[in-house]
Amino acid sequence: MYDLHDYARMIADEARMGPYVQALQAVVTPGSVVADVGSGTGIFALVACRLGARRVYAIETGDVIQVGRELARENGVADRIVFFHGDSREVELPERADVIVSDLRGVLPLYREHLAIVADFRTRFLKPGGVLIPARDRLMVAVVERPDLYEWAVGPAHGPIGVTLESMRARLRNATFADRECDRLRPECVVTTAAAWATLDYATVQPLPIAGCAELRVQHQAIGHGLALWFEADVTGECGFSSASAQLNCYGRLFLPWPRPLALSKGDQVDVDLWAQADGEPWGWNSTVTAVDGARAAFKQSSFLSMPSKPVASVRDARSATLSQETGS
Repeated sequence: MYDLHDYARMIADEARMGPYVQALQAVVTPGSVVADVGSGTGIFALVACRLGARRVYAIETGDVIQVGRELARENGVADRIVFFHGDSREVELPERADVIVSDLRGVLPLYREHLAIVADFRTRFLKPGGVLIPARDRLMVAVVERPDLYEWAVGPAHGPIGVTLESMRARLRNATFADRECDRLRPECVVTTAAAWATLDYATVQPLPIAGCAELRVQHQAIGHGLALWFEADVTGECGFSSASAQLNCYGRLFLPWPRPLALSKGDQVDVDLWAQADGEPWGWNSTVTAVDGARAAFKQSSFLSMPSKPVASVRDARSATLSQETGS
């Protein structure tokens, strides 16, 4: 759960807040009914009131809703905001909304029950022809060169006085790593083209597994350490942002390590297949690297293999489970 410092940083995050405010300005008119789902401190509800909304329904599961009530009184709009403390799927609104605004993502939009909640409030709360904010998210992928991030993600090779840790590292090579530090995935560490592997259209999305593929091209000689995932948001109309931006501080990116660092040359092709449950776990990622000279390496990975409940009989078994097979060897 977020604490109040986190909410304050989100409000101060202009790269995120700016497009949301612009989107609300484009669609909220005097007399609009707005639903703010996952309202937090109620910042979007307050903005909607400033833009003339007749009624705003602010729905929040956390105790931070009390801060929203205080801010509504402070801003003189408590008479226009109705607060619901609970899960939106258990709330009944007295009327449908012209606009529904939400931001229930984690590092990626595939986070907990985000898609299920969207599908529910879209069906029960939105007027025909109403507007969802955001409209859609594109899920992006690229290969990155970051030896420090790789070592941070897979852990040390040795513990005190020569203890080896390969079985643990074998699991961690199949574990996803959420990076919330803006400098860990700087633009200069992205070594391939970036591509969208899936699009979540919130007008139609359902809480189902998501799968897709992407073809990436290596831009310069580098060492590939794994895949970086982020999203590009179409908030509405011309308003949007990318969570790859170093200006954003509330999302981060997802890092999917490869079984081992791999030398890449300009022009190499990387074919990636990705899939995940709607709530983000488990993840699967297959990577096939075809070099310009015809050499080929293939990795098959899944965060299912990182789960401590799955036994790994030996270091050899652990390595075979995570390294998969490199074709052509």
